[in-house]
Amino acid sequence: MVDYSKPSGKGYLRKLLALRRKRDGTISVRVAEVLDMVKKGGDGALFSLTRQFDRFALTPENIRISLAEIDALAEKVPGALQKAIREAAKRIKAYHSRQHTLSFSMTTADGTLRQIVRPIERVAVYVPGGHTVYPSSVLMNAIPALIARVPEIVVVTPPRGGLDPVIAFALKLCNIKEAYRMGGAQAVAALAFGTESIRPVDKIVGPGNAWVQTAKRLVYGTVDIDSIAGPSEVVILADDSAPAGWVALDLLAQAEHGSGDEISVCVTENRALAGKIAAATAAEIDASPVRETLARLPATAITIFHAASRSDSIAIVNALAPEHLQIMTRSAEQDLRRVKNAAAVFLGPYAPATLGDYFIGTNHVLPTGGAARFASPLGVESFTKRMSVARVSKSGLLKAAPHVSVFARAEKFVHHAMSVEKRIQKK
Repeated sequence: MVDYSKPSGKGYLRKLLALRRKRDGTISVRVAEVLDMVKKGGDGALFSLTRQFDRFALTPENIRISLAEIDALAEKVPGALQKAIREAAKRIKAYHSRQHTLSFSMTTADGTLRQIVRPIERVAVYVPGGHTVYPSSVLMNAIPALIARVPEIVVVTPPRGGLDPVIAFALKLCNIKEAYRMGGAQAVAALAFGTESIRPVDKIVGPGNAWVQTAKRLVYGTVDIDSIAGPSEVVILADDSAPAGWVALDLLAQAEHGSGDEISVCVTENRALAGKIAAATAAEIDASPVRETLARLPATAITIFHAASRSDSIAIVNALAPEHLQIMTRSAEQDLRRVKNAAAVFLGPYAPATLGDYFIGTNHVLPTGGAARFASPLGVESFTKRMSVARVSKSGLLKAAPHVSVFARAEKFVHHAMSVEKRIQKK
């Protein structure tokens, strides 16, 4: 337990913040080399790197996953899981359907101004394929893109052990027509720069390991990306109304991702509750089916802060700007009003963050590492772009030109000024 009222407690918070800002420069150098190889070598480099990293022999013939294969594999998914995925997709669609950015038109003294919203033309969804499979990532990324009317949605997933049937089912449910067996930084490179087998995309979204996220960061500018997804985070603000055992399980739900860089934090003003949560967490780890994973976690993975006041508790929340925030207090709605920085918020004892990971409809692609200070969850607007359109009348130009001329000459851009001055000169 960390006492936030002491200088050491505030120092510990600074330590957590510093840990999240750490970036491995060695990975950046190695990923840059992979990107350059694929950019220059196309399919040859992509296939060679896939043999090296994934132990899979890619060819021009097998890189694309056929619709027939997707259909056949999707049939193997058990009925109960099919039902859960369909219901989750329904809820995700219902929530995200309300997110449309609107076009508009307005009349001004100079003419008319418009905003036109268009979908991004071609988007890639990266679906990880590590020690488990993530059909939820297909839903969370593809459904908002479908609602935004993106014409071309591409899915890529690492080719380890063949395509999992549950991923196939999610692809079929989202009506994905273009999917490829490839992963890692080499897949990001192929999507950004294109190869003989892969047409380049305009945006890459989806989670992945440090190599994938570093690759996304390095290709940004050639393509757009959603965010740099870091390790999972949860902050739980709790008072004595929160069952200690529930809080313990919610902390472990994020910690069990297993990279060792996850951050699970509980903040409470109740010292007795803090002690109960610490004891419950230790007991759950001892009894856990994934005890080996949890036992490898560093000391910073799970922290319980004891704060002197609700104001201090909220200050910790806003400083951490967490990916997930659970408010398990009697005054949850009032506490929420004071929260400035959090990506996804879950109110009350019956709303664990796990619901948002899978089912209730909000998106689980969220800013991490404190990026909730300036970034938002993935949504429909993530797959659109805005165009501004101006139509100016002759009389409007006559009114605007003198002001533009003064402005431009003040900034020493003479031809900016002349481009409007010439138009209003009397012949």
